[in-house]
Amino acid sequence: MYRGLELTDTEIQHLNPNQAVEFFRELLWAEASETDVIQSSTHVPTAITVPDGGLDAKIENAIPSREDIIPAGDSGFQIKSSDMEPKKCRQEVRSDSGSGLKSRIDELLDNGGTYIMVVFEELVGVAPQHNKDKLERRKIALEEEFEDHGYPDADVRIYDCSKLVGFVNGFPALIAKYKGIDHVVDHSTWSRSATRDVEEFFPDEKREEQIESIREILRDPNEHCPVIRVTGLPDVGKTRLVYEALAEDDLQERVIYSRAREFECSGVASRLRTDTDWSAIIIIDNCSAEDHEHFQQRFDAESDRLALITISDDSISTGADHEITVEQLEQNQVKAMLESLDLEVDEHA
Repeated sequence: MYRGLELTDTEIQHLNPNQAVEFFRELLWAEASETDVIQSSTHVPTAITVPDGGLDAKIENAIPSREDIIPAGDSGFQIKSSDMEPKKCRQEVRSDSGSGLKSRIDELLDNGGTYIMVVFEELVGVAPQHNKDKLERRKIALEEEFEDHGYPDADVRIYDCSKLVGFVNGFPALIAKYKGIDHVVDHSTWSRSATRDVEEFFPDEKREEQIESIREILRDPNEHCPVIRVTGLPDVGKTRLVYEALAEDDLQERVIYSRAREFECSGVASRLRTDTDWSAIIIIDNCSAEDHEHFQQRFDAESDRLALITISDDSISTGADHEITVEQLEQNQVKAMLESLDLEVDEHA
């Protein structure tokens, strides 16, 4: 139905181990943002990947608004780029000595957490010699292993490629990153143009306040689509300010960026409105007051699965929920920026 706007199983099966971990990390952050994990009393570490102890990612004390990917409470994720037979699954969670479980898995189960194995292979279908579903056989093997080590009621899940694409296809930012969408880019691709002229960002006090304001609005949307209008003179740094505001993990994995005319032609705008499973922070650049009003009418009645930020040289008030005016940098910050570019600074200017 949405041809070209979906990832498929085969498009993620080729990922190598490092790419698989990064892919799932990005999916986990997008889901955490969408399900209010970050804004609850829970804690999601900034360094979410764990290099040892049997877990590649962990979330603690989560109270998600839904439990599709992230269960309530503690959860630990072990990520594999290829399938493992049930026997290998059991071996995978054991300590090197074989006398117990790996340390972080033992700690997770001791706290009543959910163990989740993420496998970048398709596990749909029945293994003829066992007459059981492939995924179910691996789940049973892990449950038996955990029971042997004193955890008879361990909560175990397995996410295979089929489940992963079902999850990721709710986030157009990740579809854009891993598949590509015409006229729309994700935050990391946007960086190529957003940071092209000046690699290092030089915020003054006012910009820092505006960045924090944008983050607070997006993290506490009050169950409706927040609408933010960012204006200022040409080349004052409006787009860069918005880019930097969205650079944190819990925001950037939901960001899609486009320009007004291109966005209207992309097909994404219509899908964002009609598909309630899609979640995104929508950035529309070069957006006139008239275009802003058009997009605001489209999206502001939606839930907080969407957020809208428009950027423009046009300073006409549009009635957006939040209007932010970006002004010229303070002189000391201009000086620092010019020096970073190896340009001479006129002290008397």
